[in-house]
Amino acid sequence: MTTMMPVARETLVGNALALKANYTRMHNDILRVVRAIPAGRVTTVDAISQYLGVPAHHVSFLLARRFACGDGPAPWYRVLAHRGALGRPLFDADGRSQAECLAAEGVVVGFRGRIVDYAAHYVAPGALGMGFPSVVR
Repeated sequence: MTTMMPVARETLVGNALALKANYTRMHNDILRVVRAIPAGRVTTVDAISQYLGVPAHHVSFLLARRFACGDGPAPWYRVLAHRGALGRPLFDADGRSQAECLAAEGVVVGFRGRIVDYAAHYVAPGALGMGFPSVVR
């Protein structure tokens, strides 16, 4: 039989605050990268994940929410699921699809949701000049 060691309430509260601070920092970093992507350019969930050193599923989760927590608008539609392809269907507040939002900026979405001339539209997060380096957290 295994017994659990009691944990002080202060330790639990301290851990919860540290986790909240880490989540807030990660959320803000992802938002900062997404907002830095210029019109007519795209990047990927994996590129943001690698640049910031955060799990890709966190980037995907925040993009799926489209920063709906009062953070203001962010061009979430400029972030692709994988190497020039759109992910699952997402829509902005006006009901426009990701493909429609990109088309409005001159990015053509072709067959099976792939970006036409992907290499010309792709921008690496590190090339956005945001002032913080790629780090592993």
